[in-house]
Amino acid sequence: MKEIVYKLLNPFHTILGHNQELIMALRYKKKMGRKIDLDHPTLFHDKILWMEFRTDTSLWTELADKYRVRSFVAKRVGNEALNELYGVYGSVEEIDYSRLPQSFVLKTNNGCASHIIVRDKATANLAEINRNMRYFLNLHFGELTGQPHYTGIKPLIIAEKLMVQDGDSSLPLNDYKFNCFNGVPVCCHAFTDRQLYTHNVSEMIYDMDWNAHPEYYDQSNAGLHLSTDAQKMPACFDEMKRIAAKLSQGFPFVRVDLYDIDGRPVFGEMTFTPGLDTYYTLEFQRRLGDMIDLTLCKPKK
Repeated sequence: MKEIVYKLLNPFHTILGHNQELIMALRYKKKMGRKIDLDHPTLFHDKILWMEFRTDTSLWTELADKYRVRSFVAKRVGNEALNELYGVYGSVEEIDYSRLPQSFVLKTNNGCASHIIVRDKATANLAEINRNMRYFLNLHFGELTGQPHYTGIKPLIIAEKLMVQDGDSSLPLNDYKFNCFNGVPVCCHAFTDRQLYTHNVSEMIYDMDWNAHPEYYDQSNAGLHLSTDAQKMPACFDEMKRIAAKLSQGFPFVRVDLYDIDGRPVFGEMTFTPGLDTYYTLEFQRRLGDMIDLTLCKPKK
């Protein structure tokens, strides 16, 4: 459904680009059931969106870029945290599939869920892959979603190594998303059983001692799918916390996404405006909002 809406609205991206605060206000009202408060923000998402629309987010633009962020990660925590990069392309026509391995991932650097997993190049429909990647490359994600820091990203296609979970390439990767506040990881969303190309997952919030906290969720929400079984703490959890702390230093809030690949943390992305479908209780939204120090923000240019 979301993809259909994007296709319908994409031709109007210029108009939408001039009304991004309104677009976000409408999305917020639909998801949260109340109006956003950008004048006196206290709740988690309200403070994040106050930063989006009221402060200098030029660094957000650089670090939300899935290609440019690699330099930042390498400087702060080292190249060993990065997934292997095969190529970077400005268009579909630049992709030379003959130089790519049998399995790989293609994704754009400026959006969400804009990726193609290729498990076997020999049997893949390359023409269809090109069509999909051309669509992703030309999708004006920031304008369509009311997230202006994405609009400054120059669209590119990235080819990366296909990361494998527990030696089985058919398994979805477990995704560990750390909510961090100025260098302090506070909680970790563990996402499992992700369905390909969607956000349908099982999840649970853990604290930094790996204690589960289902009470942080509004469990009356029909869109929430909590993990029914306690998940095993990643073997590299302490190293994940260290990486999340270093990458988030200096930011009032950022979510640092990591994977556990054979006991080694691998960087996913840095997210400054997490989706409104976090399903947090109002009490937990207030608690997280209290942790965001807006005095750290730079004034909008």
